[in-house]
This record gives sequence, structure tokens and C-alpha cells, in this order.
Amino acid sequence: MAGAPAAGPAGRQALRSRLLELRKAIPQAYRQQADAAIARRLCEWLADLDPGVLALWWPLSGEPDLRGEFEALGRLGWTIALPRVTAAGAPLVFGRWRPGVAMIEQQYKVSVPEPFEPVVPTVVVAPCLGFDLRGWRLGYGGGYYDRTLAALTVPAAGAAYDACEARLQPEAHDRRLAAIVTESRLLRCR
Repeated sequence: MAGAPAAGPAGRQALRSRLLELRKAIPQAYRQQADAAIARRLCEWLADLDPGVLALWWPLSGEPDLRGEFEALGRLGWTIALPRVTAAGAPLVFGRWRPGVAMIEQQYKVSVPEPFEPVVPTVVVAPCLGFDLRGWRLGYGGGYYDRTLAALTVPAAGAAYDACEARLQPEAHDRRLAAIVTESRLLRCR
């Protein structure tokens, strides 16, 4: 997949379909090991930052699952925040996650903490459907993280599986990420 161009909306949709298939094909046993490695590399990147409010996610099908690290990150001083879609065309809003909090599935199968206590992230880590070595991220196409990253001027990273590397052509609304974490690497992109 590396080196495959994604030009224009039609090219991006085709690339999204291919990346979803690649991600779906990752064996479960490998996925669990990969998730643990992604979490270790994420902690390596976070070690350079002052703890604050860390925006993560409750995984959708096939996304890296970092939930096993939430409590450990909390012990390091991070407040974990999870995204909620509030309206089409709007940035994501984040709510504080705590151990034992109830999770409620909402729009787009996104699970959010209940009660939802809004917080403003000081660091954002976004799941990536695709990524490239220069720090560009490809999501599902709804633009929620694009709008969120445009609205927040905070350090931002992406998390993905190595299999989802691609050559991306950034669009005007895209924001280059400071880092990409995968199971085999921490790419510092700035």
C-alpha cells in the first residue's frame, strides 16, 4: 500500500475501501500484540509532553484499541477524554473518561462516557484509517477530526497499523500531525 497515491475525492474513497479491507484482514492475535506496541510508542511520544487532557477514542471495529492503557495514563497525570459527535459539520466535543464510567453508544456507533463531562484537550491522538510518513492522516471521510484539529492548536498524533501506510495528497483542510504511532515505529513528523 505504501506509495499508492490518493488523489481527489474518488481516489480517497477507493483508498479508504482498500485500507478498511487491509485493516479487517489483520489477525486478532497479531492485532492484540500490535495494540500493545502502539500503546508503548504512544507513551514514548507523550513522555516529551506535560500531562494534561489527552483526547483518545473508544475503538470502532478494526481501530487500534488503547483502552488497556487508559488507567496507566491516568496514573501518569493524564486526564483521558473521549470524543462525541454533536452535529454534522461541527468539531468533536470531548468528555472525561474515568475508570468504571458507563459508556453509551451514540451516533456513528461512537461510545461516550455517561455522564458526559466536557473537557478541552491539550493533546489529541486520532485513530487513522491511513497515514503517510510525512504526518498526513486519512480518516473515514466525515471530516470530524479535520475540523477538530483545525479548531484546537494543540499537539496532535495519529495511531494506525503499519499495513495502513499510504502515500497521501493532503487537501486544504488537512493538518499535518506531529507524530504517527504504529506497532513498529514512532514517526516524528515535525
